[in-house]
Amino acid sequence: MPGTKGGLVALVLVGACASGQGRDDEGTLPSEATTTGETGDGATTGEPTGTTSTGAPSTGPGDATTSTDTTTTSGALTGPDSETADTTGPVAGCGDGVVQAPELCDDGNLVDGDGCNADCHPAAEVLWSATHGGMLGLADEALGCAVDGNNSIYVIGFVGVGADDTDWWIRKYAADGAELWTQSYAGSAMLADQGRAIVVDAAETVYVAGLAQEPMEGNDVVVRKHAADGSPLWTRTFAGAAMLNDVASGAVLTPDGGLLVGGSTAVVDAGNDTWLRKYAPNGDVSWTRTYNGAAGSNDATQAVAVTEDGYIYAAGYEAAPGESNNVWIARYDADGNLLWSRLYNGADSKADYLHGVVAMDDGGVVVCGYETAESVPWKSFVRRYDVDGLTVWTEVEAGPEAAGALCYGLSRADDGDLLFAGATIVAGQREPWLRRLAPDGTPRWSTPIAGAGAGSSHARCLRQAPDGTLVAAGGVDGGVDGRDVWVARLSP
Repeated sequence: MPGTKGGLVALVLVGACASGQGRDDEGTLPSEATTTGETGDGATTGEPTGTTSTGAPSTGPGDATTSTDTTTTSGALTGPDSETADTTGPVAGCGDGVVQAPELCDDGNLVDGDGCNADCHPAAEVLWSATHGGMLGLADEALGCAVDGNNSIYVIGFVGVGADDTDWWIRKYAADGAELWTQSYAGSAMLADQGRAIVVDAAETVYVAGLAQEPMEGNDVVVRKHAADGSPLWTRTFAGAAMLNDVASGAVLTPDGGLLVGGSTAVVDAGNDTWLRKYAPNGDVSWTRTYNGAAGSNDATQAVAVTEDGYIYAAGYEAAPGESNNVWIARYDADGNLLWSRLYNGADSKADYLHGVVAMDDGGVVVCGYETAESVPWKSFVRRYDVDGLTVWTEVEAGPEAAGALCYGLSRADDGDLLFAGATIVAGQREPWLRRLAPDGTPRWSTPIAGAGAGSSHARCLRQAPDGTLVAAGGVDGGVDGRDVWVARLSP
């Protein structure tokens, strides 16, 4: 894919201290195929027909597009090569509760992950960051990320290649930020194609899911499997009976080695239904389930999670008469049979969505998304449900400046903490927002990240690597080429 090289993006940590309970808000993906949802606890099951295809040709391992790629550890960012990076461990007096140079913080303990780490540096300190953009003034963004056992990073999203044309974009980075390989994918209509979800198994095999536009078919679901070197192994596509907008937005590996993909499928004269499909490792379809809310309008799964014993959670939204979209969460057994579903309507009865979901050790689930609000644009929404679908706790948060916030992704740290990726309004500008919460919802730290550009920026994914560091991905406006793909490694 043709492109040009571009400039450096400087990011500045706005804060890294714990935030209190508050209120939050909402957001939507670019080129969202479905924008409304529906309420109801009804469910339908079935096996929609699909097609199998190799899709458009993909670039080979290491065959990256010739767009802008920058990596930085300089300026306000600290890292292994920075003069401000701490490579000698805690200084004398670290942990005594008194900040003394060269300490950057001191909370009176030597614990990582609570806002001030054991080396008396703040949590979520940027070790390195990288951006990728096409220098066409178009939006480029990472929508999902994963980390393997070697601390390598995998990012999926899209890059703009024309006014109405985006391509899938997948890249593997080494732990130090070096680019290992890049893959792209485009539907035959050469319009808006997006990779939205990525998961990696123990053998570093990569599974990805998203959408591609095809002539006379709207969006089709696309699911692909890549070898450890990035080379494609198989591609599966799905076009629903309506031949309109079919989308995959979430993916997760199941305990038996399968791949679970969630999204939505268009229904003739009835909007969209949620869509859940399980694939075998060879790409064969094991089963498919759909869900149609009581309003018979637009419903979608945006994220999926699986418990250790194989139970499935699907999170997204339903359309509700007079209430726009409602938050929707459902629990299924390992065979895709619906056990229960729950709805939530935000305080202002506007559009509410879920984008993140993570299974808990007790079999329950935590979800995150946002509410559309009257007082601010959005409020982020985080809720924990027990195994029976009863609410354990809820956080509605408007961000550090109480000006608006959203949650786009949720994962778990090794100690069970929740890692939150989203956006918040800082000085009137939407910026990435990273947070860490205890399993009971208590905030541990909160870090907005300010970019140089005036456009909207987001964090879509935050995950812990085996070495304890954190990996973030999304899109930032660096003030040069609009919003670019953004990847960063941070302290715990």
